[in-house]
This record gives sequence, structure tokens and C-alpha cells, in this order.
Amino acid sequence: MDDIVSQIRALAGEADTAGRVRVQDALRQVLSQLESPQDTLVQLLNAHLRIAAVRLGIGSGLFKSLSQSQHPLQVAQLAAQLCINPQMLARIVRYLASNGLIDEVGVGEFKANKSTHIFSDRKAEAFVYHAFDVCGPAVQVFPDFLDETGYADITSNTKTPFQKAFNTDLACFAWLSRHPKLLEEAQQVMKAFQSGDWAVGFDLFEKEAIRAPKHLERVFLVDVGGGHGHQCVEIRNKFPNLNGQLVLQDLPEVLNGLPDIPGVKIEAHDFFQEQTVKGARFYYLRRILHDWPDTLCIKILQNLRSAMADDSQILIDEVVLPDTKVPWQSTMADLMMMVTLGGKERSQEQWRCIAEQSGLLVEHIHKYHGSATFNSVVVLVAKGAFERRSSCA
Repeated sequence: MDDIVSQIRALAGEADTAGRVRVQDALRQVLSQLESPQDTLVQLLNAHLRIAAVRLGIGSGLFKSLSQSQHPLQVAQLAAQLCINPQMLARIVRYLASNGLIDEVGVGEFKANKSTHIFSDRKAEAFVYHAFDVCGPAVQVFPDFLDETGYADITSNTKTPFQKAFNTDLACFAWLSRHPKLLEEAQQVMKAFQSGDWAVGFDLFEKEAIRAPKHLERVFLVDVGGGHGHQCVEIRNKFPNLNGQLVLQDLPEVLNGLPDIPGVKIEAHDFFQEQTVKGARFYYLRRILHDWPDTLCIKILQNLRSAMADDSQILIDEVVLPDTKVPWQSTMADLMMMVTLGGKERSQEQWRCIAEQSGLLVEHIHKYHGSATFNSVVVLVAKGAFERRSSCA
């Protein structure tokens, strides 16, 4: 058995992203086959408790204390540091250790492991708080909501399990804007998923970015709903000649207090209103449209369509679901978007459908992050402009 485990670890250590995903999938299948019916049921109950215990570990400062210590700590030491009853703490750390979230190294003695360090990171903390405090209550009422609505499709962002969970008529983002702490956690979650990987190997974009002349008056890229501007910073750093040709847009409450970003114009804007930047080369939306039902996605895209020049393109940085064998991460995200926001993850055909209803066409889909994932940039062009270019070709 030890030899088999060693082989699996070696295989996982040498694998690329796609290989690691295959190893994880295989191990999950083996584990499922090994479980008894009782094991399966108990695991379901444990899943409910596990995230609550993680939130306790974060909120109490337990994970941070263990991560910052150079040596294992006794329960009594931890209890004194955290001002927690030792008997209560002993039961909590015993549970966390049994679930692999901290390491037990002796009787009543614990130390940090990889998971402990992960949960000590600010972005991971925000993710757990958002998952537990915002998504958790909506998931809890999900079955009752569907039963009450006759399992009708969720097509509105104000008629979802979220409204039932929080007894509100407000859409999720509007509700969050009234709860600044929870809004900040949501912003931190969005930051955690920011990356410039989408531009790597994306010839259409890279060639345009490299050859764009300095001091061009035309805006090169508008980051629509771009939060705190991490994508603009990534692009500016990768392509210094674009300094001054990047625009960050988001709602006033998101941009409030945001410091200046050198080389980036910051503009408060609601993407449900007319787009104020006309004729930009690219309009970029990262993980925006999966937050919204189709009707509102079409409204967002129509506002961009009205602002486009003939050579403008819209870049939608999202998952493009395969037609079969969708990975669990994507199906989870799809249901979570539906439960909290009325949104969804979309297939290629679904992207084409909302594009056409917005006066746009899918010109190209750039897949990135390796063959095992479905992160993509969907490139949209205006219908009329595409037809004019085609007739001239």
C-alpha cells in the first residue's frame, strides 16, 4: 500500500495541470468505490460541518496562530492565545486534525499543515466567509425554493433562493452593497481569481497589444466591471506601451476609496447603462456574465454593441462548458450562480445564442489554462461589421 501511495504522489508531482486533474478524478472514483453506503451518508453530514469548522478556525484565529508558530502548540497554549475554553478548543482541533486541516503530532499537540497555511491567507479567508455567510444560507433553502416554485427554471436575479434565505426583494449585489463587510469579502473572492493567463498565447490580443502605438488617443481596452483593476495592472505591466490606454469601470461603491492606478483611467459606470467609452479596441468582461440571467446579459452586451467601432471586439473571459462530462467544479459553479444570482455557466451554443440576440457574433474562442479546464475567452464582433469585413475579403 505504501508503494502505491508513493507512486501516486510521484505521478502527481510530475504531472501538469491536466494530469493532476486526471489523478484527482481517478482517486475520487476509487474512493467512491471503497465507501460503504454508511460512509457515503456520513460524508454528506460531515460536508455540512466541515465548512463551519473551517470558518471557526479562521474566525477564532486558530489557523493563523498555528501557521505563525515555528513549533507545535499544546491545546492549553492555543486556548490562552485565543481566549477560548480549553475543553471546547480540544474538541474543535481534534475534529480539524481528523479532517486533515491541521496536524496532530502528540497528545493534545498540534501544528500547521498545507491546509492550515491556505486558510491563513486573506483571500482564502474571504472565500470561506463568502461561501458560508452568503452562499451557505441560499444553498440551505435551495430545495424548499424549488419545491415552492414547482422546479421552474430560475431566470430572474430577484427570484432566487438568495431572496428567500435573506428575506429580501433585492438582487444579491444590491443587497451586498448595503452590507459593506460582506461586499468586501465578495470583492476579495473576485481578486483571488484574477490572473493574466488569459492573454498568454492569445495571438489576436497579444499582437494588437504589442503593436499599439504609444500615446494613442483611442482607448485600447475597457475592463468592464473590473473591480479593483487587477486585470488592467496585469495588462499594463505586460504591455507597457498601453500606459494611458486602459480604462477600469465598475460601480461607485466598488471604486470608492480605490487609489489611483498609474496608467489606468478609473471611471464609475453601471454596465446596464449606455457605455460611455466609444470605439475602444477591446471591451473586456472577466467572470461578469455568469453572474446574470440571459435577459440581463443581453442588455449588458447591447450597451457594448452600441459603443463599438467596426474593428472593436468584446472579450468574454469565462468558462465555456463542454457538451458532456462537465467537471464537478463547473457544475458546482453553475448551480451556485443560479442559487445566489440567477446566473449560469454557459456552453458554446449558449454563448452563441446570447451573442446573436445582442446583435453580435462569436468570431473565435480562445481556450487557456491547459486542456483539462474550460477557461476561455469568447471573442464577439458586431454583426454588421463582420458582414462588411466578409464582403471585402
